Formats: sequence, structure tokens, C-alpha cells
Amino acid sequence: MLQQILTERLALRTLEASDADAVHAYRVEPEVARYQNWPFSSVDGVHAFFARQHGADLFALNDWFQIGITLRDTGEVIGDFGLRARDNDRRQVELGITLAQRFQRRGFGAEALSALLEFLFIQTCANRIYCSTDPRNGPCLRLLERAGFRREAHLIESLWINGEWVDDMIFALLRSEWKARRCNEGAEPKTSGH
Repeated sequence: MLQQILTERLALRTLEASDADAVHAYRVEPEVARYQNWPFSSVDGVHAFFARQHGADLFALNDWFQIGITLRDTGEVIGDFGLRARDNDRRQVELGITLAQRFQRRGFGAEALSALLEFLFIQTCANRIYCSTDPRNGPCLRLLERAGFRREAHLIESLWINGEWVDDMIFALLRSEWKARRCNEGAEPKTSGH
């Protein structure tokens, strides 16, 4: 089970069933939902999903695990990460990120992603972290590129989401690339836990 990861302004933690209302509220915001393939249309569905993941392995094979992004001073849930290891290799982890619209463009996404990458590359067996995103989602593209992810593929009309065919861009970051980037920025990767 994931221990809490703290940053200057945020706490990343496992989402609980009691977080379902907050998560559902921002997940149905039109500008957030536009780029998401979130299967839960009701709070009850979100509640049941979080209840199932309670106490589960972070890298339960072939299943998403949601990590909440919360404000450290109030505990308010402002977004979440989804993690899913490949069913045949836990060293390759798919990542999704969602942030409530009113908390976007304030540096919270970058702060949370930086902390999560540090955790995944130091505390787990992850060697490659990749993300699938709609190329129309400019803020997400910029966030991934600033974090050091590189574009690996652009698939044309490869996903059916929200009643339309959409393109899919794949971004990835290797452990070795993350370490090199950290060293170039003058920050040695930490070796202790969070």
C-alpha cells in the first residue's frame, strides 16, 4: 500500500471510498471529462472502485490504481493519478493525470508529477513510465514535456472517447533519462523513502 508522499503544498495518497464525491465532481467537469475515458458516470461507481482498491497492491496487474492529489494544508482532493503496470511486466507503468479545472495552471500538476516520478523511480521497480494523451490537451502535453517525457508515437483516430474518434499521443520517460535529467539540474536523486 502507498504511503503518503509530501511536497511543499501537496500530499499524494491512496484514494478512499470517502473521496468519491470530490473526485466525481471534478471528473465530470466538461473541460476535464473531454479528454478522459473515465468509466464511472455516478458517484456510486467511483465509490465502489475506490473500495475495491483499498489495501490493494500499487501495481495490481492489469488494473488501474488511483492516487489522490490533495492540498497539504486542507486535505482537499484536487486531482488524481492513475497507475497501471503492464500485465506482463511491472517495470513498465502507464500513468494518467487529472486535475480539477480550478487548480490547473497553478503549478500543482508539475509539483505532484515530480514527486510521483521520484517515488516510482526510487521506491519501485519502474523502469519506463508512459502516458497516453489526446494531442488537443495542450496543458497535459506541456506538463509531460516539462517533466522530461519524450513523444514516442502519435496514433491517428485510435481511440473512441466520448462519442468521437480521437488521436492518441504516447509519451514516455525511462529511469535512466530521469536520473540524467536530475543530475543535469544539479539534484541528485534521493535514496530514502517518503
